[in-house]
Amino acid sequence: EGVALVDIGGGTTDVAIFLGNIIRHTAVIPFGGNIITKDIKSGLEILENQAELLKVKFGSAMYTQEQENVMVSIPGLRGRPSKEIAVRNLSEIIGARYKEIIDLVYHEIKASGYENKLMTGVVLTGGGSLIRNLKQLVAYVTGKETRIGYPNEHLGAASKDVIVSPMYSTGVGLALKGFEYMDQNPEQFLDFDCKDNSNKKSVIEPSLMDRISGWFTEENID
Repeated sequence: EGVALVDIGGGTTDVAIFLGNIIRHTAVIPFGGNIITKDIKSGLEILENQAELLKVKFGSAMYTQEQENVMVSIPGLRGRPSKEIAVRNLSEIIGARYKEIIDLVYHEIKASGYENKLMTGVVLTGGGSLIRNLKQLVAYVTGKETRIGYPNEHLGAASKDVIVSPMYSTGVGLALKGFEYMDQNPEQFLDFDCKDNSNKKSVIEPSLMDRISGWFTEENID
């Protein structure tokens, strides 16, 4: 019925507008979670790994009253005293960049000509969608109903909890498309005997299935 899918990754934010099961418009915005980490690093004058940790643990796309007097202590370098960071300042840095990204997303939605046909609004996914209060910011900027898209409806009950995250939406989607392609083109996955082409062996090599099932092991996730 019409939706704008916004995938916020590390390096880019990808926009895809669907209507009637057809992709109607796509765009790539050259900003993602990495640039927000760099903004925090330069704005607060801390290390990049500290900036990333602050973003994940305390970051918010919109300032809230409960953050007013919250402070976070950052260890100092090489014997230097620790540094006190106001969570309010952190949120202002993060919010400014996310506002820029969402403004660009909204520009693409309007440029597509489908702004008034998105009955199901905006779906956010990707690792960058995990920041607190982001869907509220997107709803405020676009005026559209907004939710976070998780891949859990395509995963089995035994899947690890960590996979049920917007961070793995693209990976799960690619795996699904891979299986769909194999179903539609089974002849490409048949093992033919060179001497007798009528002698078809296994439809899918076990090693291929083993590799697919190992995509989301703890080692690969780490």
